[in-house]
Amino acid sequence: MRQQIATIAALAGACMLVAACTDTVDGSPVAADTSGPMNQTPIPVSALDGLLLDPGQINAELGATSMKVWFNAKAMWDWSKNVADKNCLAIDGPAQDKVYAGTGWTAMRGQRLDDSVDDSKRRSHYAIQAVVAFPSARDANSFYSDQVQSWNSCSNRRFSDVGPNQPDTIWTVAGVTSDNGTLSTSQVQEGGEGWDCQRALTVRNNIAIDIVTCAYSQNSSTAIDIANQIAARAAKQ
Repeated sequence: MRQQIATIAALAGACMLVAACTDTVDGSPVAADTSGPMNQTPIPVSALDGLLLDPGQINAELGATSMKVWFNAKAMWDWSKNVADKNCLAIDGPAQDKVYAGTGWTAMRGQRLDDSVDDSKRRSHYAIQAVVAFPSARDANSFYSDQVQSWNSCSNRRFSDVGPNQPDTIWTVAGVTSDNGTLSTSQVQEGGEGWDCQRALTVRNNIAIDIVTCAYSQNSSTAIDIANQIAARAAKQ
C-alpha cells in the first residue's frame, strides 16, 4: 500500500521508498488460448497503453489538480518483502508479482501517479492504474475468481508494511465487496492523519484491471470508478 509521509509526521514503510516503487519483475509470455467463457477475441498487448486513463482523468476522479505520472511499468511490482502477512499482499497494492505468479499473464502496463512536486512522499493524492493481459477471457476470469478468495482472507484485518530500520506501518482493512464483477475494499493507515486507500479489481475480456487510489479525502467509489472507466475502454476494443 502507498503510505503518506506528511510534513508533520514521517510515516515510514520500506515499500513506499522510491526504489521499491520501481521494483518490478518481468512476465513470461505463454501461448494464446482462444477458448473463453464468452468466446471473445482477446484484446492484444498493443492495445494496453490505450486502456490507461490520462492524468487529467485521474485528477478529476480524486478531486486533485496536479497529479502526474512518475513511473511507467511494463512489469509487475514486487512488494512482498515488505508485507509480513502474505494473505494481505493482494490488497496491499496492484499488479504484484507474487499475486500474479503462475496465473499465465502475458503482459502488463501500469502507471504510478501523485501530486508531489519532486516524486517524494509529501503528497495529497496518489494512484496506481494497471492493466494485465491474459491469453483468454477464461484465464482472466479464473484469476478474478481466485482473487475473491484471496482478498477475503484479508477482509476486516490489520496488516503491516515492514522495512529495515523503520517503524512498521499498520493498515486497517475494511470488508471486501464483490459487486457486479468488481472486487473492492479500503484501508486506513494508522497514525496517517486520515490517509485512506481504496482498491479495486475487475476483468473485461482477457484484461484484469487493478487499481489503488489514496488520499486524505476521496469519494467512496474512486478506485471503482477508475476501474470502470478503463473497463469501458476495454469493451470498445
